[in-house]
Amino acid sequence: MEIERGERAAQEIVGLHETVRMDELQDFFPRAMTAAAEALAERGMEPTGPAVALYNGMEGETFDVTAGFPVSPGAAPSDDVVAAMLPGGATIEAIHQGAYDHLSDTYEELTAWFEGNGMEMPPVMWEEYLVGPESEADPGRWRTRIVYPVD
Repeated sequence: MEIERGERAAQEIVGLHETVRMDELQDFFPRAMTAAAEALAERGMEPTGPAVALYNGMEGETFDVTAGFPVSPGAAPSDDVVAAMLPGGATIEAIHQGAYDHLSDTYEELTAWFEGNGMEMPPVMWEEYLVGPESEADPGRWRTRIVYPVD
């Protein structure tokens, strides 16, 4: 796995926001993506990129997460979905290749990288689902970009 420094512009997303236990994420994501896609379709809008999940920290075994899609600025949320922002600025990024149930291996490598570089892992981060089950049957070909904004 390659870990790279990057630079991102802030990006608005529209999605479902909930506090979700780790063991409930698998059920949350399809529900969140469907709600976000329906809200965009009602407004005649299209996502501007792949599905995304913004994590605002972890408390025990629960995450504060907004999952949905990036949108053009000013996309109005619906009753069910909210607007949120992916932070702009410097980033640390890695691509996870493979099934979601092996993401923990990539996170372990990222944790070691942060520690080895004398940096603390930020509490806010996001995942971009570049290739997943909606477009590729083989989980070995799924690709997830993991992004940490850094100072």
